[in-house]
Formats: sequence, structure tokens, C-alpha cells
Amino acid sequence: MLDSCPVCAFPNTKPYSGQSWTDQGTDYRISVCESCGSAHSTPLPTDQRLQRLYSSSFDYRWYQDHFSAKLMDSKLRLQEYRMLLGKRILDFGGGLGYFSQAAREAGYTSVTYDPFASASPASEEKWDAVVALHILEHTNDLDRICDQFKKLLVPNGQLILAVPNFSGAGYREQGMQWVWAQPPLIHIFHFTAAGLTALLTRHGFKNIRISYHERWDANSYADVMHAERFRRWDSAWGLRVMRSIPGYRKLIAAINSRRRFRSLEKSSATPMESRAELQVCATLDAS
Repeated sequence: MLDSCPVCAFPNTKPYSGQSWTDQGTDYRISVCESCGSAHSTPLPTDQRLQRLYSSSFDYRWYQDHFSAKLMDSKLRLQEYRMLLGKRILDFGGGLGYFSQAAREAGYTSVTYDPFASASPASEEKWDAVVALHILEHTNDLDRICDQFKKLLVPNGQLILAVPNFSGAGYREQGMQWVWAQPPLIHIFHFTAAGLTALLTRHGFKNIRISYHERWDANSYADVMHAERFRRWDSAWGLRVMRSIPGYRKLIAAINSRRRFRSLEKSSATPMESRAELQVCATLDAS
């Protein structure tokens, strides 16, 4: 036994593989729950280590240069979620605010709060829906972030979570080399549907609905079938010898975004549970 599962609270986990990573003198491995099948970095990084990571090492320029693609993705998501949202939406962890911008353009009241980019606490306002897209895998304290979600929602409010799908083809074929794996400190958790269901149930959510999706920035065509080709194309954005050329990064971002949206169209036949993204919608119990 390594430790208990922070996702479903089952007492037994096992090693995911023989892989390990050393960061600032700490050795990290991946543990997998023997019950829900979710995985996490062990030991869990401290708040201080994550604060240093996001303040000094995390490259936010990628998100700036891919703003148009992220905004388009948000508009597509907004159409998927429209029956769940109500009038007021909190974009939790939304970085540069793509989803809240898409929501405002569509007539919703929406703001972005990103705990990784801001030291300011979230507003005490209550929201009809909290949308947290690819946030939960970054946290080192699942109970704390779930408590935040609950404080921000009205009774019977809707929580929408999207995370990489640990049961999908990306992890199955490539393990921790998959584009959305990013161990051990960027993505600390790797979730299954069973794990997220147990986590949200423990925190008082009900009416939990699971779905699986392919996305422009992770899909079977680009990141499983043709992974090496797309890795080479994607890596061109970060070439040091070229980044000083004015407009280079934005040009590469635009070209690669078009390639990836085309790859998304070619991934539509991917079997449901093999898809890149696990999405969970849940209702906060008002009782």
C-alpha cells in the first residue's frame, strides 16, 4: 500500500508504473486507486511549491497566443452547456477568461476567477453555475476546491467539470507521455468517472451526469494516431532560436490551431469512453 486515494477515499493504492520524477529534491511517483482507478502524484505537492511553479515557471504566453482557438472552444462548449447554465456563470480557473467572454457575448452574466493566477479570493457572490474547465487536475487539495465550489453556488446550482480522461485512449496508448498527462506537478490528478462520481457525492452533489468528448487541443486523431507528427508541429511554437522573430509565436499558434480543429473533425468516430475529455455535470444538493 502507498497511501489512500484522495479522490474516492479508498484506503489502498498501488504504483502506476516504475516512472519517477525529481523536482527540487523531492521524488514524485504516480499512485493508482485500487477501487475507483483514478491516479495522483505522490507525495502531493505543497501549496508553496505550486505557487512557485505558477508564478515563475508556467508559460502563460501559450494561452495568450492561442486565445482565438480557446475562445472558439469556449463558444462550442457554451452551446453544449446552454440547458444547464442559468443566467449567472462563474468561470472558475479560466485563466485569461475565454469562457466568461464567450458567455458575456451570448448574453450571460459571467466573470472569471482563477486561483492559480490571482492571489485575490473568489467573490462571495452566489452563481447559478460554476464551470471549471481543466482545473481539478491541477489542485493539490480536492476537498478544499470542492468546498469552494459549494460556497459559490446557489442551492441546486450546477457544477460543470472537465478533466483529462484517465480511462481514454491517450493514457492507455501513451501513459504519462500523452499530451494531457503532464505529470507530476502540472497535472497532479488523473480522473476516472467512478472517482469523480465518488468525490462529488461525498461533497453533497447529486444528479451526476458523465459524458466524454474530443477537443481541439487533445483528440485521438492528433494525439494518439498521429501523436509524433503533432508533437513536432506543436513544439515549433517554443523554439528558442525563432521566438525572437516578431509575430513568430502567434503565426505558429494560428497554423497549429487550424490543424488541430481539423483533427477534431476527424476524431468524431472515437468510441465514447476512449475520448480525451471526461466531463461531469452535477447539482448542488439544497437540503
